[in-house]
Amino acid sequence: MSITTRLCLRFGVGVLAATLSLSAQFRVGPLEQHKVDDAAADRGRAVWAAECINCHGTYGRGGDDGDGVSVVRSEMMARDRYGNLLGAFFKAGHSTQSGKPSSSFTEEQVADVAHFIHQRIFETLRSSPTFDVQDVLTGNPAAGRAFFNGAGQCTQCHNVEDDLAGIGGRMEPVALQQRFLFPASRGRRGFSFTGPSGPKTMVVVTQPTGESVAGELERIDNFYVSMRDDNGEYRTFKRSKGVTVIQDNPYQAHIDQLDTISDTQIHDVVAYMETLK
Repeated sequence: MSITTRLCLRFGVGVLAATLSLSAQFRVGPLEQHKVDDAAADRGRAVWAAECINCHGTYGRGGDDGDGVSVVRSEMMARDRYGNLLGAFFKAGHSTQSGKPSSSFTEEQVADVAHFIHQRIFETLRSSPTFDVQDVLTGNPAAGRAFFNGAGQCTQCHNVEDDLAGIGGRMEPVALQQRFLFPASRGRRGFSFTGPSGPKTMVVVTQPTGESVAGELERIDNFYVSMRDDNGEYRTFKRSKGVTVIQDNPYQAHIDQLDTISDTQIHDVVAYMETLK
């Protein structure tokens, strides 16, 4: 069984076992979470098999048994509630294996597929009856070190003699893996490898008039962006035509990496970091 079915499973970009980790900007509460309808998920499985499985795989992991991206690592799906965001995504157009326009999916089909995807996501949560924490130290530490110092470009931000010194002795492998994949998983501030108070995500919103406001990001979606400006005032802006939003997310490298890192590389890096004691 691969790591994506055990712990971290993201449409092009994440949910991790332990908690429903969304990103530095989002944190979904129990009343906001998508509640899976198993009957709908079963119907969604049929749509998935007919239109999605060749690219995104049987379990939505993409790269493991398909050519497309992992939908269960998707930040969009982690925030989607009852298919609203997925429906908008399909309406905008997405390729299907039958050639059928995704915009032609009915609302019921979209909702069923959303239930199916969330069922796959929730199977990785520790609260799920099917979740089973297994040994994650199956990688090659030497290969992990090579990736860390090379292709992974981890040394651009981290130093094994500084922020990562002794990390393998301070954290259990499962927690270490979570921190590696989702370092910004505790609310808007996130956390660093060295403690719970990580760097902030900053944002600049520019209105069509040219007026710009900068501050610490509180929340962002397809429709609104909220921040605390330099005076500590909470401000919300509608993302209408002509409004530009630029984020400076200190965890962007980790977010981007979720699109490309393989299960083998994840295992290898975790195995390497576990040796840092």
